Amino acid sequence: MKKIISALRVHGKAHAHRLPGRSVWLLALAVFLTSVTIAAIIPRDNDTPPANALIPSTPPQTVQLGETPISPATASIEGTPADTQTVRETPDREHWTEVTIRKGDTVSDVLNRNGHDSGMIYRLIQSNPEARTFRQLLPGQTLRLRSGTDGTLQELVYETGPGEAFHLVRHDGHFELTKELRTFETRVAHVTGTIESSLFEDGQDAGLSDNMIMKLVEIFGWDIDFALDLRRGDSFSVIHEEKFWRGQKVMDGDILAAEFVNQGRTFRAIAFRDANGYTSYYAPDGASVRRAFLRTPVEFSRISSRFTNSRYHPILKTRRAHKGVDYAAPTGTPVRSTASGRVLSIGWGGGYGKRIVIRHNATYSTVYAHLSRFRDGLRVGSFVDQGQTIGYVGATGLASGPHLHYEFQVNGVHRNPLTFKFAGGGKIAPQNRDEFARLAGDWSARLDVIGHGTRVAASRQAGNPL
Repeated sequence: MKKIISALRVHGKAHAHRLPGRSVWLLALAVFLTSVTIAAIIPRDNDTPPANALIPSTPPQTVQLGETPISPATASIEGTPADTQTVRETPDREHWTEVTIRKGDTVSDVLNRNGHDSGMIYRLIQSNPEARTFRQLLPGQTLRLRSGTDGTLQELVYETGPGEAFHLVRHDGHFELTKELRTFETRVAHVTGTIESSLFEDGQDAGLSDNMIMKLVEIFGWDIDFALDLRRGDSFSVIHEEKFWRGQKVMDGDILAAEFVNQGRTFRAIAFRDANGYTSYYAPDGASVRRAFLRTPVEFSRISSRFTNSRYHPILKTRRAHKGVDYAAPTGTPVRSTASGRVLSIGWGGGYGKRIVIRHNATYSTVYAHLSRFRDGLRVGSFVDQGQTIGYVGATGLASGPHLHYEFQVNGVHRNPLTFKFAGGGKIAPQNRDEFARLAGDWSARLDVIGHGTRVAASRQAGNPL
């Protein structure tokens, strides 16, 4: 602006002898209008908050849940001189601190560690039933603290999930408790990739998050043993939701449709949400992708010993039958039940070390041995869901290294879990068939398009071991 005015002044002096009185007034008017116009078009602050700033709702969808008055004694910070000059608080001078919750943490612990008095917050949490969320902090989640220019706590935010947060805000001599609900914008994205080294590495390179990769394993884990069956040149295509908040991605949503080409075989899964909002996955013909048993009890492990009638035992130094499959994995790796059932026995099993036997029905039972420890609270008679963690990989009993020994029994007879043919998991409900057929047609057409390139690459490299 100063340069424009200066230029106009120079211009005016150079040609003053040619400007009559009216022209001088017109020039002055032009300068005034130019300054007004430039002021109007100067860009305002960007609506996008800084990377580390707390992102509020716009407008905030909040529900006031309660308040508590702040006494003058508790409103001051211990150690602050009484005669310290109070500085007027402005939003740009306030300070946000983000704290990751540790195991066993309470709100008082977090506040005390960060130099804040916790007394009044503690009284509010104990006296207001709506504040019970603050009594059960979950490790790994975050608390955000906003301090004023004088260091006093102005706001405490507990984000219980990507779309939900609880606020304790200082306002007019008391703290108000509100719950904030965010409505995300949902977008649909797709990712394709080819297996070169491992699903995790190649999935990440293609743009899949770890959580999305695990979802993909859960969907296709009924047909593909990701520890045994993967080959270089296998390919995957995923159509999924992404959740956005004010233009920024905050989380992944559900997988809507997916394809996995494994050793030349193509598997597809289409998501369907029922009337209760529960999402299940089906093949395009309406058959459930779920099976009675998972293919493997340990995700992303490797097979160190297979089912055989004669194997040299590394500890006993003799040949004997090996009536199960060994999955080598680091100590502490979670072990999951391959099907729902009840714990038949749990404890020490001689050469098996720490062992769990699960009875799934009158026909099937499974054995999990050499565990380092059991899941807390698990006992004889406990019911476990399919895929639920029941213990952790170890090397107890007659084991030369950390691994899981897994047995599969049919009517008391040991069978090879890698080759046993399991029945399917049923079909989609009759009342949903027409709607699902429409969805399956739409998503299958999109998978045909986005997966074409990866399928061509897969056909060239199919069968190559990793």
